[in-house]
Amino acid sequence: MDKNKLLLYLTQFRDTMMTHSESVIFIRKNRLWEGFWKYGWVAKALVVLAVLLGAKMLVTVYDWWKSSHLDDPVEAVASVGHLFQNVAFEGYDFLFVGGMKYVMLMLLEVIIFHVVRGTMEILTGKTSDLSFNSFFKAQIRMIKVGIQSYVMEVIFGIVIAIVLGIVGDFGFLKPALEFTVHCYFIGFIIFDNYSEQFNLSIKESSKLAREYIGVCLALGLTTNILLFIPAIGAIVAPVIVAVTVTLVMYHSSDLHLSPQQEVEPVASPS
Repeated sequence: MDKNKLLLYLTQFRDTMMTHSESVIFIRKNRLWEGFWKYGWVAKALVVLAVLLGAKMLVTVYDWWKSSHLDDPVEAVASVGHLFQNVAFEGYDFLFVGGMKYVMLMLLEVIIFHVVRGTMEILTGKTSDLSFNSFFKAQIRMIKVGIQSYVMEVIFGIVIAIVLGIVGDFGFLKPALEFTVHCYFIGFIIFDNYSEQFNLSIKESSKLAREYIGVCLALGLTTNILLFIPAIGAIVAPVIVAVTVTLVMYHSSDLHLSPQQEVEPVASPS
């Protein structure tokens, strides 16, 4: 990889990670969660999913509490370590194995769609199409992008295993490389929600994402971290990363200046 490109991607990663704090302030100031419930059954399905995730994590904590020995300080420290290990592996099995993370993001599309377009509306001063029909089209696209991303992650995982198997001495890099690939494709799913509103095809969006690898990696890393938070992580993660990708891309690209943008001028008050 060209040294200048690597430096560019690292800068993108840093700037995107730093934008998360700005996103939280932006969310609170503009109350972006308002209007979400108008999507009906989709929003309710998300709540059910969040409850299930929270129940899964609480079961792990409860099992630890029953088996822990908190009277002995040494054993108490060991028990806490055992808890974190269980949470990590339980969370990994439930969220990551078999593409469950991609299924989750498909279900969370209603939040991502609502927040990305709502944020863009505030930034540009132009109304976005937040109708159910527009959301339905975005949901179908999200399913396509999710499946494509998962397949590509599997393919890259196979390639990594083969290459490291041939080299032999660098097998220890396999988990880190696989996680990096995972973060990129998870981040691309969020990234595509931004480019989708400008009528870019999935292929065009994929090409654009390769120019913003650092952005996608940061979005994927943040999503992975936030989804470990029991229950509320399923709601907090898509809101924060959706605002972040919109703020970052609005300031670093000129897509919003394209005549293809799906927005209309805000009607002036009478």
